Amino acid sequence: MAGKRQTPRGTRLPGRTGVARVWGLVALALCMALGFVAVRVWKQRGAGPETPALWLSDATHRPLEVRLSLPAADVYRPHAPPRGRDALAPPVPLGALSSLEERGDAHGVGVSYLLHGDTEQGLAYLKRASPSLDRDSDLAAVAILRGHSDEALTLLDATLEAMPEHPQARWNRAVVARELGLTLLSATAFEAVAAKGEPGWSDEAREQARTLRARFQARADAWKATREAFHARLRSPQAPLPVEAAARFPGMARESFYELLATSESSAQVEALLPLAEVLDHAAGGGTVLEDTVRRLAVQDFARRAPLAREYAKLVQDTHPTPASLIERLRQEPTAKDLLLGALLRTPGVARTHEELRALTVGETDPWILSRVEQEGARLDDLSGQGTQAGDRLREALGECRAKKLPLRCVDLLIRLSSRATASNRLVEGEESARAAWQEAAALGEWEREGQALVMLANATRFQVRVALSRAYLTESLARQPDNCVARTQAHRNLASLALMRFRPQEARQEMEESLACGQTPGLQGAWILADLARLAPRPTDEALLMAELARVSPLRENAGRRVLATLIRGRFAVDRDWREGQRVLRQTIAEAEPLLRVNADARDARAVAFQTLAVSAGHAGAFREALDVVAESLQVPVPEGCVLAAAVEAERTVTVVRGPRGQVQGHYDASRTVPLRDDLTGLVPGELVELLRDCPRVAVLAAPPLDSRAGILPVELAWSYRVSTGAHASSPAKPPLHVVVSDVEPPLTLKLARLPSAADVDLAGAQRLLRLKGAQATPERVLEAMEQATDIDIHAHGMVDRALSDATVIALSPQQDGRYALTAEELRRRHLHGAPLVVLGACSAARLPPILHETSSLPQAFVASGARAVFAATAEIPNDAGAFFRAVRERIQSGEEPSQALRAERLDWHKKQPNMHWVDKVLLYQ
Repeated sequence: MAGKRQTPRGTRLPGRTGVARVWGLVALALCMALGFVAVRVWKQRGAGPETPALWLSDATHRPLEVRLSLPAADVYRPHAPPRGRDALAPPVPLGALSSLEERGDAHGVGVSYLLHGDTEQGLAYLKRASPSLDRDSDLAAVAILRGHSDEALTLLDATLEAMPEHPQARWNRAVVARELGLTLLSATAFEAVAAKGEPGWSDEAREQARTLRARFQARADAWKATREAFHARLRSPQAPLPVEAAARFPGMARESFYELLATSESSAQVEALLPLAEVLDHAAGGGTVLEDTVRRLAVQDFARRAPLAREYAKLVQDTHPTPASLIERLRQEPTAKDLLLGALLRTPGVARTHEELRALTVGETDPWILSRVEQEGARLDDLSGQGTQAGDRLREALGECRAKKLPLRCVDLLIRLSSRATASNRLVEGEESARAAWQEAAALGEWEREGQALVMLANATRFQVRVALSRAYLTESLARQPDNCVARTQAHRNLASLALMRFRPQEARQEMEESLACGQTPGLQGAWILADLARLAPRPTDEALLMAELARVSPLRENAGRRVLATLIRGRFAVDRDWREGQRVLRQTIAEAEPLLRVNADARDARAVAFQTLAVSAGHAGAFREALDVVAESLQVPVPEGCVLAAAVEAERTVTVVRGPRGQVQGHYDASRTVPLRDDLTGLVPGELVELLRDCPRVAVLAAPPLDSRAGILPVELAWSYRVSTGAHASSPAKPPLHVVVSDVEPPLTLKLARLPSAADVDLAGAQRLLRLKGAQATPERVLEAMEQATDIDIHAHGMVDRALSDATVIALSPQQDGRYALTAEELRRRHLHGAPLVVLGACSAARLPPILHETSSLPQAFVASGARAVFAATAEIPNDAGAFFRAVRERIQSGEEPSQALRAERLDWHKKQPNMHWVDKVLLYQ
């Protein structure tokens, strides 16, 4: 072993010099570097197939039409929805997703799930992602994919308001507008994308816009050309009669036929309409109704008729100087009944009666004429306060027009039904009728009626506070009819109202100026807006415009409820200039509304707003004790003994008043709100007023709508409850205990409601005379019957919003034989709960109300009105195991604690044991 030396690390060969050692170190470093590179290359090769798999970026087409905000997922490729073998989405790359999740990239995980067709998982991860405009745009994309266009539009409008150039949001807004059928709104949005020059995206957007506009313009041009042809014939009997076009637009042609017939000045002019009559009779399914009309009219004495026909032509063209005088002369001419009827239908401001209309249609067989007279009869019913009869008349007329194959008449009746339903706060019904009118008008190619239906849709959604959707309908309406003065006036007026709802008075002022630009009067809605603008953004001309509009209100034009609204507007305008005079007029409003409250929604709205204005104006004047009394009066409850909080809001104004434990009254008035009320009212009551209530054993809260169905008005460490009006039921004798429990309900499968766990036996321990209604037994009628004798009631079921059934949240129960499944506030108010029960609504969001401007009709309030002594309900989603909380509250009450104190004590206990249980703060108590 000569020549070898041992070293601590082993054997070193002889002859290795320092230089050799240096080269060895270099070689080692080189090997390490190569190894590092090799590992990195290996990792990249391993991740390579997964990276494009995350975003499907190696596909030749993109699977979704919407755009997503992550750059890797927004690389342009033509859109092609999967078909055939490709219909199955590629598998989700779980390994790569795990890496994203480990990095906390919930947004990226959500986007990848969306691309792979899993919208539910995508939505779940996006909701967990940090708030951002990109996330909101992608949430809107999910809403589009799930068919929730309304939700998508709301998210996209907010995103674009904050960042107008957001590329994905702009694209997605164009897509959702197209899906809603808002063709011009969509085309405009796509054109904005095209103008940005994004590779690929701009070309596709340009083609989308071109296609949308071309299709729309072809339809509009055809309708306008036909209308112009009939107008030309009306101006000159020598103009061609558009018989062929009448086959495409039989509704418009039939309307024009009656005008041409009435304005004909000779037998020859009447007989020339015979070919048109034949085409229109055929379009209505056969018969000779219009041909017979032509022949009957052709033999009349035109020496007497021709002068009246010439005057009638001016009425048709809106150029007659005194329509009322023409109508009076026509009433003296027995041979001109058709002209008189037509003139009356065109001039609603001239008095007429049902009897006169019936006399003018004796022997009439034309279903079109009879349908128009029925619609006018419904208007007269409304004016005389017979709203139910008016609705029945319109619905019967709708059935008749469908049977007689007069589709354009059906569209007009649907528009009228929508207007009535919306005015009565039956907003879903109003929306559904308007949508049906829009769809049917589009199928007929009746371009102008489409615009009218859009305005009705905007009205119904505006009162539901669905601002983005309402604005979209109105913007589309304006784009479709830029030269139609009436349509422009309506659209801009509604946009002004929406701007005020968003606390934007300057924007509202601009929209109001646009609405008045072509000379139309502001209408009652415009007068209401002017009353607000006179306070928020005043102009010297406001008073004259407003008073002139109110002077036009008459029984011939407006029903009794609308006339009460006119009084309210006058009072709201006056109260900011002369408080006492304004109070007098507002009190007059309340008095006028009183006899109409059961039958007229306008009267109910007027009363509610009059009280709101009285309360906030008293606060503005520093008359806080008076404000307290007004709120109590509005709720129809006496001011309770002890500690009280009263609160009312109107637009930007809030008044809050407290009476402390020693009877001291303090209040606060604020007019600085710039955003709509939140669902949680925390902070609404100033801290110094809350402090006055700290020593109170309990606080009675008097809250005017819309405050009376929201949590947070007072802190959870105070014992408080909402005081609401009781019914007129006589007090019942003490009832033996009966605890009714509703659980394990089986709502209709079409509602897609998750099955709730059964009420736990431990939560019912100690109940006396327990009556459980479960499964198919838990129908609305069985539940209502049982509750009438109950002393305790627990309902474990889903709360849901269905405005077609109720203005309040409804509770979904098991369907009965007639299909009815919902427990509604309206039905409950017709019952008397003889046992004065303690009620626990273990239904998610049972206290929550869908947005509506002025009315409150919640389930908890209906229970109290029917005789319940206390009702617990939540404004938020509650967990399935919430029964333990409500059981503990009930046990405290049964042991002698006052309900609000029991709720407060149990809340605080739960916060100590489970600090994250925030839902308990959303449980409200009504007494």
